[in-house]
Amino acid sequence: MPGESVVRVHGAWQICAPPDQESPVPDLTLFSSPRACSLACHIALEESGLPFTLHAVRVRMGEHQHEDYLRINPWGKIPALRIDDEVLTEAHAILSYIADSAPDADLLPGDALARARAHEWMNFLSASVHIAFRPLFKPQYLVGDPSRYPDVQEVGIPNLRKTLLEVNRRLEDLTFALGDHYSVVDPYLLVFWIWSQRDDVRPHVAEMPNWAAHAERVFARETTWRCLNREGVTADNISDP
Repeated sequence: MPGESVVRVHGAWQICAPPDQESPVPDLTLFSSPRACSLACHIALEESGLPFTLHAVRVRMGEHQHEDYLRINPWGKIPALRIDDEVLTEAHAILSYIADSAPDADLLPGDALARARAHEWMNFLSASVHIAFRPLFKPQYLVGDPSRYPDVQEVGIPNLRKTLLEVNRRLEDLTFALGDHYSVVDPYLLVFWIWSQRDDVRPHVAEMPNWAAHAERVFARETTWRCLNREGVTADNISDP
């Protein structure tokens, strides 16, 4: 955000609003893990202009199950947004809150049908697209016997491919998810694009030119790489498993 200041305090990034921001805002802390769904919330906060603190909780290191984080979110999932003394979870809810808290950033439409389309997208991403990756990423959630993981993947990979192609179809002839205007849906879409292009996933998915063009437009926004780099993600490691 123009005029922002960024400092690191006790391992957390504090992103401060420009000094001329007049409206009081709550104290926001986003608990985020690199390349997780929380990335969408991180980017949305950056786009919003709201001041916030970014606190890393590295899922791959098991930090989401540490006692200090479980006091924040007993469910032990990422993302979580602490709003003063309250905690909001689930990316869809957090993205909606961010957009509504920064109306001048115009991150969700005001028109009833257009806004419903935004929620349609985010529900589809959280309930269908995210879950479609589970046979590859978390087969242990679906079957207890490791010897059956290949069976889970044999069934799951075609469904993943089909689901991702549905995203590609929905993006046909669109600049952004809701048309010509960027919204909180777009960084959420980017998360799953990044997952689909991982070195261990890419061989299993089809070409998706509409989604690739959408991702290129989101990557072209300065806020996107600012947030990725802040999380330690670079062009060299973004496709790592």
